[in-house]
Amino acid sequence: MKMKQSKKMMLFLSVILVFLLTACGSQGSNENGSATNATNATNAPTTNNSENNKSEKPVTITASTNVVGEQAALLQEMTNKFMEENPNIKVEFSAPGSEYENIMKLKMASNELPDVFATHGWSQIRYGEYLADLRDEEWVSRLHEAIKPAVTDADGKVYALPMDQDKSGIAYNVEVLEKYGIEVPKTYDELMAAAEKIKTESKGEVIPFHMGGADSWPIGQFFDYFATPLYTSAEVNDGAQLSDGTFDWKKWDQMAQMFLNLKKDGYLNPNVLTAKYSDDAQALAEGKAAFAFYGSYVIEEAKTFNPNFKGGFMPIPSIHEGDTPTFAGGEKTTFGVWKDSPNIDAAKKYVAYFAKPENIAAMASSFALPPGLDGIEVEAGDLTGFYEKYNDIRILPYFDRVFLPSGMWDVMCKNGADLLAGGISIEEFSKNMQQEYERLRAVSK
Repeated sequence: MKMKQSKKMMLFLSVILVFLLTACGSQGSNENGSATNATNATNAPTTNNSENNKSEKPVTITASTNVVGEQAALLQEMTNKFMEENPNIKVEFSAPGSEYENIMKLKMASNELPDVFATHGWSQIRYGEYLADLRDEEWVSRLHEAIKPAVTDADGKVYALPMDQDKSGIAYNVEVLEKYGIEVPKTYDELMAAAEKIKTESKGEVIPFHMGGADSWPIGQFFDYFATPLYTSAEVNDGAQLSDGTFDWKKWDQMAQMFLNLKKDGYLNPNVLTAKYSDDAQALAEGKAAFAFYGSYVIEEAKTFNPNFKGGFMPIPSIHEGDTPTFAGGEKTTFGVWKDSPNIDAAKKYVAYFAKPENIAAMASSFALPPGLDGIEVEAGDLTGFYEKYNDIRILPYFDRVFLPSGMWDVMCKNGADLLAGGISIEEFSKNMQQEYERLRAVSK
């Protein structure tokens, strides 16, 4: 009986042992299977699949520019290449041309701006509060010193990427100046003396200054150019008063008189109010005009009329004793990022793409302008020598962008045309400037 019980006990223990071994084997299997997989997942590269999918999730950003024509097409081409290299980022690119400024004003009013947009000379004054700070972007270390004041502030905020630098001065016909033995004027008095000599010695066949007043903006260009040396660039100036609203607008009489004198003294083309900008370029190219108040771009335009045209480019002459010539300019082709963009990382990546040396070079060369970033060679043709010659000349922002409220540009253009047409007096011009200045300042507050 005891023997049978012993056998039963041994059998029971054997069953228990087999069970335990089976359980251990199953456990080992799990360790080599699912348990091992868990271990592998722990030891695998720390890539969170959900985060990875999120980073690669397709996004769409909007981008808009004020430039048109060849340059707009070039930006579109760069955008297409960016999308090829970054298939997860779709860019809806637009270049609305003359409507750009009005469109942007509406978008600012509703705080629904494009993810990336051109600041066209207004990165700080108009768009500053809407722009993300780009100071941590790689390309910032390569900003050209001359353009830094236009796109950065005293606190170090970087408002936009400048692809090139707007360097606007006075274009001239090199052969005309050589023919009449004229050195490039450095002061306004020298410029007027050159005009008198050209008018007299050419017996009126060469117009000193050609202006396409029918297009309106060439008239405003004169005031934007010469208001700076008259009121703000000299050591003692009216900049503070223009900024705080206390400027004595009777002083504008001098500016208006300078402009009217161009007509009275026979220095302007007689058809100034019906001529167009293209007529200015043609007259310059054909040697029928000596100077034009435009940036270097008019030289390229002139070459379409005369491929052999020899164009020169000079700074804006000073007016007050002790002051020095300057260029007007700052931002030209720029891109900033909307600070409230829902896809701000993609927007910054898109802007950084335009900072690639080959893209900066292509855009600056298309305008024949200096690049906005250092270490980049630009094909500026004949203008290269002039940029090198005047490399150290101050570049000051356009007068209206800094000292006049938005909307004053049209006031200058219209009143300038009315003054030439005899519709208003010098005093009325100044009075109109004051009224609109005060009205627009009040509206903008």
